[in-house]
Amino acid sequence: MEQNKFSNVIPKVTLIPKPRRIKIDCTQKIRAYALYDTKTGTQVKDFVKCDEGKIEFDNLDPNMHYDIGIIENMGDEKPQFAIAWNREMRDTTEEVLKNSNGLPIEYPCAYTIRYNNNNSNGVYDIVDDKGEKVGQVANLSTKGDKPEFRMVCTFRMKDDTAK
Repeated sequence: MEQNKFSNVIPKVTLIPKPRRIKIDCTQKIRAYALYDTKTGTQVKDFVKCDEGKIEFDNLDPNMHYDIGIIENMGDEKPQFAIAWNREMRDTTEEVLKNSNGLPIEYPCAYTIRYNNNNSNGVYDIVDDKGEKVGQVANLSTKGDKPEFRMVCTFRMKDDTAK
């Protein structure tokens, strides 16, 4: 029951442009946090647990854009996941950085993972707050109940300019 209590808490994720680093506030013991290359969906930093309420990823490549993956129930494993965004999702990081005057920026989007009991292949939908699919996440390591990918914090947004 305690797991469900935590699953909807959204952390505050901030990008500090110079030097490039990411700060996550409101972390929880049950969760672990990792960085992803926004362009490829590849995990570029291992998941890290944090008991102190905040975590920072320092010395990041200033030419790379990052998404933050959040899992629960990591255990002692080193899980690997991959993210695949739908085609209409665009990375707005550069736009936001150009208008930030070098000040820290809070990540604007947090998408959750929709688990389906019938899905045994380790691929799950990433959904927005309306339940619409915006991508998928795949478990590349272990299968089963642990760990569970819960959320992605990102600058990715739906491209609604064609509508």
